[in-house]
Amino acid sequence: MAIDNKIPENVKIIKEELHIRHALEFEVDRPKQAWQWMQSTRTIPDANDWVRPEVIEAWRRCLEDHHLPLGISARWPKATTNIGPVELGQQLRHIEDLIKHLSHNFTVFLQEARVTMVLTAADGRLLYATGEKQLLSSLFINGMYDTGANWHESALGNNGIGSALMLKKPIAFQGMEHFLNVLHPYTTVGYPLQDEAGNLLAVIGLISNHHDCMNSLFAFLHLICVLVNTNLPLALDKVAQERVLEQIHFKAAKLLPPINESGLTEPMELLIQKAIKLQAHKIPILITGESGVGKDHFVNLLKQAGPRKDAPFIAINCASIPRDLIESELFGYEAGSFTGARSNGKPGKFKLADKGVLFLDEIGDMSFDLQSTLLRVLETSEFTPVGGSSPVRVDVQVVAATNVQLIDAVEAGRFRRDLYYRLNGAQIHLLPLRERPDKKQLIHHILQRELQAISGIETLEICPEVIGLLERHPWPGNIRQLINVIRTTLFTAPPPYVTQQDLPLDFMTELRQYESEQAALGNPIASVAALSPETANLSLSSWELHGIKTALKEADGNISLAAKKLGITRSTLYKKIDHFRLNKTGGGLLV
Repeated sequence: MAIDNKIPENVKIIKEELHIRHALEFEVDRPKQAWQWMQSTRTIPDANDWVRPEVIEAWRRCLEDHHLPLGISARWPKATTNIGPVELGQQLRHIEDLIKHLSHNFTVFLQEARVTMVLTAADGRLLYATGEKQLLSSLFINGMYDTGANWHESALGNNGIGSALMLKKPIAFQGMEHFLNVLHPYTTVGYPLQDEAGNLLAVIGLISNHHDCMNSLFAFLHLICVLVNTNLPLALDKVAQERVLEQIHFKAAKLLPPINESGLTEPMELLIQKAIKLQAHKIPILITGESGVGKDHFVNLLKQAGPRKDAPFIAINCASIPRDLIESELFGYEAGSFTGARSNGKPGKFKLADKGVLFLDEIGDMSFDLQSTLLRVLETSEFTPVGGSSPVRVDVQVVAATNVQLIDAVEAGRFRRDLYYRLNGAQIHLLPLRERPDKKQLIHHILQRELQAISGIETLEICPEVIGLLERHPWPGNIRQLINVIRTTLFTAPPPYVTQQDLPLDFMTELRQYESEQAALGNPIASVAALSPETANLSLSSWELHGIKTALKEADGNISLAAKKLGITRSTLYKKIDHFRLNKTGGGLLV
């Protein structure tokens, strides 16, 4: 069933705008550059440069007519203003009732497609919302789903709903085409409903976190408007509506992972599955690996996915407890067993972990005398608290971890050989970050997770050269070091770009030292500041020209980004461009 052919001639949908559904072939990345340019310069870029004319005009209205602050919607009180309920006239009440009736057929479809549908009055006040209401979490917190919430362009910046009611025509925006950054993750589409005289009655809008579904959103809104404005059989036949919906292709939205999501890659997933099988048969597990590789995180994942996920999980770091207290920490003590003991005694970690998992981290630092006691407990599942006389029986799965070679400690006489083989029922070795086959995937996952954590503060973009440096670094401190470097960089880098100059000095020193060592060994590796044969003997002026051309090329003509890369102001860079007669992309000299 063709939707376009079902609109009667007298329906007040502005048909000349329907071609938008078939002409949305602009570049998604260009609005990003345009928005960042506007935020940096407080000027509107030319429409021919980066974005559609509709976006340029919308941004101009936001700046000059609505006087909205650039970029950060959280600083704008009107974005959360509720201007009160709407007094519904007969026509508007009819539209609202019809939309509510139709939504019974469409709500499941909207939720599965992760799309929110809203209906607003002609002044932008919200009348009704349905579909995936958790989609706009930041707006939901600010009450944007409450009846009477203000969706007008003057309050929320350009968006499909607010701009459609201003222009009285269908319109859509996606991603960084929105003036306020709170809408950057979304696509918004709006269709106006008018009476026979052309007066605006209401706006129906859709919001999605897809950036490739604008045609589908227009098609769906087209269908809704047909149903609202006609008494065609389609409007009354649920089966016919479902047949039309089958022709509207939505791709399932790919949600960003939550901040605390494990982000398991395939190699790590295989290790977890192996450990789960071992745990199911109570085979002791010894986890080895350098400091910072995430041994404790691995054990937590194992516990959450294993057969004892609902039982206690007790962790103890054997290196952080004085040797004379380890026994009382592990096995507890009876009342009055030593000076300073609690009057009612204290249960040990083994008792607390009964029916669950006990994680002994840095097991290699356990005192030699206590090792024999631990061996006996592992073999009999019984222990006697300090100062006690009766043994206590427990059911505990012990998982041990160490960053030292226990077999070397055994040979040196620092660790009992029988305990080593008792703990080492199966050994799982976690590779250092520099050797992991999923190194790049893991770096990108953590980078996106940390970016998401600060997304409500400022909009940041990571330059490709920074990502390349993160991927090439040897990471002697492993994942712990990676997280610290990324957090430090993101929180200290001035927006909107994170460049090489924002990385910590010790990070760059480690990378240069590592690449020097690799070069001395004859291993091919990209250098932080590699010199090509053409640049090895340049004059100072030629070096300056080379640096400017390289920065402009890497920034793809973005003057603000290139200036930051060079460590100079934009005005200085413009003077250099003029002096060397360069174009904005650094592609060559102008004649």
